[in-house]
Amino acid sequence: MTARAPRVGIVLGTRPEVIKNGPIVAALRRRGVPHFVLHTGQHHDRSMHEAIFAEFDYAPDRVLEGGYELGRAIDWARATIAELDLDWVVVNGDTAAALVGALAAVYSDRRLAHVEAGLRSYDREMPEERNRIMVDAAAHLLLAYTEREADHLRGRPELRGEVVTVGNTTVDILAAFGDRLVRPRPGRFAYATLHRKELTDRPDAMRAAFRALAEVATLVDEVVFPMHPRTRDAMERHGVDRALLGAVRVLEPISGLDSLAHVRHAAVVLTDSGCVQEEACLLGTPCVTVRENTERVATIEIGANVLAGLTTERIVACARAQLARADRSWPAIYGRPGAGERIVDLLLAKGPR
Repeated sequence: MTARAPRVGIVLGTRPEVIKNGPIVAALRRRGVPHFVLHTGQHHDRSMHEAIFAEFDYAPDRVLEGGYELGRAIDWARATIAELDLDWVVVNGDTAAALVGALAAVYSDRRLAHVEAGLRSYDREMPEERNRIMVDAAAHLLLAYTEREADHLRGRPELRGEVVTVGNTTVDILAAFGDRLVRPRPGRFAYATLHRKELTDRPDAMRAAFRALAEVATLVDEVVFPMHPRTRDAMERHGVDRALLGAVRVLEPISGLDSLAHVRHAAVVLTDSGCVQEEACLLGTPCVTVRENTERVATIEIGANVLAGLTTERIVACARAQLARADRSWPAIYGRPGAGERIVDLLLAKGPR
């Protein structure tokens, strides 16, 4: 008798998770594996949710309705896991949704796979760092981007999961959609994304970063800044004057592929997003990380990225240095295409519970 394929649930809740899980969903679909996408409703804005799903050709099978709260999301995920009789729960990254999926899997006695395992900023005050540590501790499969993260995990005897280096699903995305990443605007531009709590909860840091973007705008033809809803809300809450941005071109949130096109063709990227740091590295665009630390340490080590902190002077100095770079080649650290297929291979090899 042929063993049945495992039933797989992917728990997600944010725009980056929708994008980065796309290759896994595509591989599950190609292999005929029963799978279900569970959306916690963490990002409820349509521009951060439905449009991104459509772009990557899949949709959630279940969505938490009635307003997002962490405890409510965990209870919903547990009930949905039971309803769908899932064998595996897959989570990606360091988000609240990843923690929701992990806790729901643990208390449903289902196996858990953590994609993007092993990343560390070593800042225990960062909510995302705490999420990473807890999800890694719960996982049965710890799926690392590179041997750097895998080695960290193998040195943690308290972890129960098997560690496997699978590469980065962003490589799959660029292989599948690279020909669509055409230049989105003329001229020499910088591309900026800023949304993390370390910035939005600190009005002085927001003001410093906005002043820096305004100064960088004098060094290029324009700075393009799609503003995240959290950043816009924080500006209003803290009374941060939009005039601080000067000539920066502020946009509404843009699609995933449009963002990747901007990253590819920018002269420099300024970001506090972990995913954008990876994308810039993969696309050969110098990056300035507007944070005091990063879990994407490998991008710093190979010279693709610099850590600027949260002062105007330092951010501008880093941007100047990255804009002046003559050599924009660095090692390919995130593996070859096929990460989504490799992840599904592992789930199939492990089988149902």
